[in-house]
Amino acid sequence: MDKRTRRTLLSGAANTGSTTSASAARDHESAAAVGPARWARQDTSVARAVLDLGASDEVNERWVPQPNVIKKQGVESQANVAAFAAGLGIFFSALLPRLYCLYFLTDPENPGLGWFNDTLHHWQIAYLSNEIGFSKGFLTLWDFKGMEYFWGLLHPLVLAMLFRVSGSVDIIIPRLLSAFASSVSYALIFVLLRRYFNTHVAVGATLLAVANPVAIFGDTAGMQEPLGVVLLMTALVLWPRKSFWGGILAGLAGMVRAEYWVFGAGLLVASWLTRENGERKITLAIGWAVPSLLYMRYMLAKTGNAIYPVYWNYFGTVAGQWMPDRSPTSLESLTQWAARLVFALAVLGGIWLVRRRPRGMLFLGMGLANILLLGFMWGFSDYVLGFETRILIGRLVIVPYIYTGIFITVLLLHFLPAKLEAGRRRTAGQIFGWSVVLALAVGIQLAWKPVLNYYNERADLWTSQKLAARQVASYYDGGTIVIPSGLPGLTYTLVRFEGIPGQALQSSMYDPFFYMKTGDPFEDWESNRQEIAAWIDKLDIRLLTFDRGNRTYQEMVSREPDWFRQLAPGADGHLEIYRVTPP
Repeated sequence: MDKRTRRTLLSGAANTGSTTSASAARDHESAAAVGPARWARQDTSVARAVLDLGASDEVNERWVPQPNVIKKQGVESQANVAAFAAGLGIFFSALLPRLYCLYFLTDPENPGLGWFNDTLHHWQIAYLSNEIGFSKGFLTLWDFKGMEYFWGLLHPLVLAMLFRVSGSVDIIIPRLLSAFASSVSYALIFVLLRRYFNTHVAVGATLLAVANPVAIFGDTAGMQEPLGVVLLMTALVLWPRKSFWGGILAGLAGMVRAEYWVFGAGLLVASWLTRENGERKITLAIGWAVPSLLYMRYMLAKTGNAIYPVYWNYFGTVAGQWMPDRSPTSLESLTQWAARLVFALAVLGGIWLVRRRPRGMLFLGMGLANILLLGFMWGFSDYVLGFETRILIGRLVIVPYIYTGIFITVLLLHFLPAKLEAGRRRTAGQIFGWSVVLALAVGIQLAWKPVLNYYNERADLWTSQKLAARQVASYYDGGTIVIPSGLPGLTYTLVRFEGIPGQALQSSMYDPFFYMKTGDPFEDWESNRQEIAAWIDKLDIRLLTFDRGNRTYQEMVSREPDWFRQLAPGADGHLEIYRVTPP
């Protein structure tokens, strides 16, 4: 179509019918008012003619005006850029102090032996699964203490993947992972608070979370909680528009820790109390069910129990199967009553959420669920028998502390200003709220002293662990080393600093004594010693290390001096090292 034809068509369109220039102007204004979609549906013969003649997009765009869309798209684009920049700023504001803590306030190689021992245990599961377990079967986890499936699948799987990609097994990898994941979580929390409340609340609450010393230190320890939290927060960000994918991520979070599995199920139940339509609630449930059912099938195949992590977390800690059989101490009794008070307050908060059903119900409910769980475990179960004051500055209370800051900030910077009249009173209310938030942000820095004191007081444990590993490695000349089951720090230092592969290590937990049916294996030692001899020969055991408190091994080496020759007491003052001569 040439330019002359195009001008003729447009000219005809301008003069079609009996409309005057004034009426045409009114039509244009009404079209802009009702929006481009209805304007595009106007059934005009000239428009059809232009389309039938194959007019270019330029003509179509000139004929179908979209001023509101262009303006709206521009505003939305600017808002998206601003939101992305704010989220990125929050991410780096959280990441930088965590990296500083990791590299300058702590030893990057020591996540906190004597405090954060579980970090090394998680590393051990990931490393041994990568080196041994995966070759035994599909996603078969491996551990020296028999807890490979207790926490979950996803965290060791991610670590194993990072070990392979990076070519390193350094403990810095899980520590960087937790620092990165937690920093993303704070950016997502900012997004959620800004969505449900206002920018003041988002900035204030995120400030309290990012600047919390307990959170900064715990986020760099290398534990698995930050990975689960970032999945849950992403699921909440995706709700309700992308509810299916939100459900998928909530289901994956359940593979990180047992309680996150429960939180994900609670998320489904709580979603039905929201004001969203039923279709989104159903797709959320379907999304959660997909990974959860696959996970249950996996656990059933590997352990014989489809809910293995939840089952043993309940019976082992809540029901007290792994706890000492005694009455609570005075400190534990005080903790019980304090936890019951916190539990009651959280219940009241939950009732308020159900009755009011605010837009941020699922986000706020996630925090209350975490507080409720800890309140129940310390207030009404045997879990309190393992309570120590250091827990108050440990990883378990990070999420409750973050949500406590959120609740305080919502009260001060959302509800309080909303109750005041617009103008000077509301401004004064905001100033008061910000004053309290900033005072809290400064005041919580006092927590650095107990956090760093507790870490530094145990630095000698890390030094002695490295010395013990060096001593064991100095006697190693091939074969297998038997090591205590409860010393993942020894596993790490032998592998990382002494270069001894995981295949050369054997846990004492799976020795023949573990499978002997008699109560005292030495009552029938003539028979049982043959099983020990077969075990030594089969695994090619050359070195035997054990804790001085291991009475079974002490008795065994004393009965068989021709098999076991003491080389030296361990450099850490607890480990015994024996040369093994095959029978």
